Amino acid sequence: MKAYTMGSNSSILLQKEEINAIAIETGFSPNQIKRLYNRFTALDKDKAGYLTRNDLLRIPELHVNPLCDRIIEVLIDDHGKDGKLNFRQFAQVFSTFRREKNENNNLNSKENKLKFLFGIYDRDKDNKINKSELLGILKMLVGSNIPEEQMNAIAERTITELDENGDLVITFEEFCDTLKKIDVDEKMSMKFLT
Repeated sequence: MKAYTMGSNSSILLQKEEINAIAIETGFSPNQIKRLYNRFTALDKDKAGYLTRNDLLRIPELHVNPLCDRIIEVLIDDHGKDGKLNFRQFAQVFSTFRREKNENNNLNSKENKLKFLFGIYDRDKDNKINKSELLGILKMLVGSNIPEEQMNAIAERTITELDENGDLVITFEEFCDTLKKIDVDEKMSMKFLT
């Protein structure tokens, strides 16, 4: 059984069998998994074997995103366990954003991409986006640049326009209907080096 140390000073080992299992689950090649593992261990400064909210804040591209806190919340709470994201969970989340399709699973399906995006809005996990959740996102995006009354009006108008059944919330189906003209696979995909 051969073990790979994925970082120059990594104390956590990834077994070849784990690499193969993760490759089957995610569609990543063994080399891509090794690269992801290097990134994972670089973020895991305490060498704990998992990432926390603070570890994820070290990702510069994420740190400058106005939705940073919400994205981290989705990663840790929805894809991790007990406030921690282990490497296998990390690889599965990133698999959602792969460009290439994987015959073994549908982690990177359009539906899973939309579920991830929907989860950024739906934090009470009731499968609906209400006005309060929409306002939370608007405040993250525009901060104090728009008066509260105007943000309320935008949220109300958005709910009214997207709500097909008049229940004053946006369901996952209504959310998907709204985005059907957008190439979600293209917009929410990234190319991973081989």
